[in-house]
Amino acid sequence: MRVLLKKVNAYKSILTHFNMSKYLIGHITNTHGIRGEVKIYNLSDFNRFFVGAVIYVDLKTGKKEFEVERVRPQGNLLIVKFKGYDNINDILMYKGLDVYSDQDVSDELEEDDYHYMTLIGKPCVDDKGALLGHVKSMIPVPQGHLLEVTTLQGKDAMVPFNKVFVKDVLEDKIILTPIEGLL
Repeated sequence: MRVLLKKVNAYKSILTHFNMSKYLIGHITNTHGIRGEVKIYNLSDFNRFFVGAVIYVDLKTGKKEFEVERVRPQGNLLIVKFKGYDNINDILMYKGLDVYSDQDVSDELEEDDYHYMTLIGKPCVDDKGALLGHVKSMIPVPQGHLLEVTTLQGKDAMVPFNKVFVKDVLEDKIILTPIEGLL
């Protein structure tokens, strides 16, 4: 089982407030140089940042669209230049904002692949149908991902997102194989 939207703990709250009509794909961490480039932390496993791609940020006044003019990797970030933004002063106000895409890439998913946004908030049940809790977030670890499940008692439990512990992921719920002491 794979989950196809990267996330680090710092972005946990972003994903719990996710709007299904837009896809969170990155976060503008800072500017880069004086020519209008920005550093973006990429949160997507899909190539959303390419020349000509249209992405946007949410402002209080509405949605602001950008067209990607140039992109290159730098460590774990992307250096992105937007068309028409040629000066640091033009782009400085977008520092710290999240980057979204309207493009749905669900058709590109293979069997047993899931987006974070489709798992967060889903009820978790045992194989008899008894409610165990709800998915609070997904946490990436070297071995894969952990489901962070808030139990009915209000405690957070970490469940490895693999076939041993996750029996099935359905449209309306996740069926877990409960092991004593896990939940």
